Amino acid sequence: MINTIDEYLLLNIEPVFIQAKHKQTIAIPCMGTIMVNRELIQANNYNPNSVADEKMELLRQSIVDNGFAFPIVTIYDPDLNKFVVVDGFHRYVISGPNWLGMEYIPIVVLGHDMARCMAATWQFNKARGVHQVDLDADLIRALIQQGVPEEEISQHLGIDIDTIFRYKQITGIAELFKGAQYSMSWEMVDVDGDKL
Repeated sequence: MINTIDEYLLLNIEPVFIQAKHKQTIAIPCMGTIMVNRELIQANNYNPNSVADEKMELLRQSIVDNGFAFPIVTIYDPDLNKFVVVDGFHRYVISGPNWLGMEYIPIVVLGHDMARCMAATWQFNKARGVHQVDLDADLIRALIQQGVPEEEISQHLGIDIDTIFRYKQITGIAELFKGAQYSMSWEMVDVDGDKL
């Protein structure tokens, strides 16, 4: 049971990998599941995932009936000195004082930076089919603001460049288009016909 970040930092969890087809090496982070005091964990501020209220009760009952079968996926953020949820926000909520009142919860810690963390959240949510368009657009904006190139976003999130442009338009932030190549389609003139 981990009660402090210092205890976590002293851990030496060896990563586990397996070989898959086409010479791919697959990490198995669930093999490094640790039990952490819930106070050391916080939600991320970008997750575009939502669950209906009635599904929260179903999730609670599932954990009661089947146990905490899926650890919460996190990263360790040294600036916050906390674990930040990448996947499993609703399990995190259900574990809390208003539901199950668990003092310790199982987590795995990925070694991702924030941009990879955001992409991982997208991937986990999209695989379950629970994303919302407006929140997707916010995530795209956040990745661009993190300096992630559009081509990399396209590759890791499985969306085309046109979709990224549409999401950028939804957010309404002109800065996302800063540096984009475009041509002027008209000239501005004042009411007397003089060019401005």
